[in-house]
Amino acid sequence: MLSEIIKGTIDLIYPWHCVICSRSIQNANNLSGLCAACYHSIRINKPPFCPKCSRHLGKRPTHRLCNVCQKQPAHYDFAWAACVYEEPLKTLLHHFKYHRKKHLQHVFQECIVGFIHAFSLDISQFDLMIPVPLHPTKLRERGFNQSEILAKSLLSQAQCPLQKNIIARRRSTPSQTLLSQKERWTNMQGAFTIKTPQAVKNKSVLIIDDLLTTGATVSEVARELKRSGSGLVGVLTLAIKC
Repeated sequence: MLSEIIKGTIDLIYPWHCVICSRSIQNANNLSGLCAACYHSIRINKPPFCPKCSRHLGKRPTHRLCNVCQKQPAHYDFAWAACVYEEPLKTLLHHFKYHRKKHLQHVFQECIVGFIHAFSLDISQFDLMIPVPLHPTKLRERGFNQSEILAKSLLSQAQCPLQKNIIARRRSTPSQTLLSQKERWTNMQGAFTIKTPQAVKNKSVLIIDDLLTTGATVSEVARELKRSGSGLVGVLTLAIKC
């Protein structure tokens, strides 16, 4: 009882503020760090979807696949993306990855889980869940792997083990941010290695990442998994760039 009074007093004197608009958040149970208005402004990905990457195809799609997938076939079998990469999600991901605002994982989890339930995604079909690894140098700089945090938040939905040590990043690649679409694919070639191929042989694998832009990174992970004998390889990301 006393602890609740103390917590309530602290929340009253030092209220949380929304990381987007800076409005005070008075609800002590709000773990997302967002006010209601900013939370509901996150754009959830909606059909019609590209069957390969789940990129939104527009109201009157003229092709079965999106332009990106037509130009560059990926090695994964299909990808799901919960949200569209635009504001305020851009800012939220930036805060999460570069300003250590790990509490934002709660809103990301809600977005992904809501997407899974809304479209009845069959997460149970996978044997393993693997987050895209960071190079050790990048991991030391950042202090955490954002894809691993997202994967851990989905364990109750996936109902399959999280294996974070099966695949490693063998070389430190330049950031994809400033590269062209073609350069992104070249940049990722040979970037990953499977440390324990037997662990993925004949297994269906779900790759977890924060953002799908061209699909180059997760495609390279999928390629290595397939080379090691994996069966179905799917991808689940928080957001996709349309």
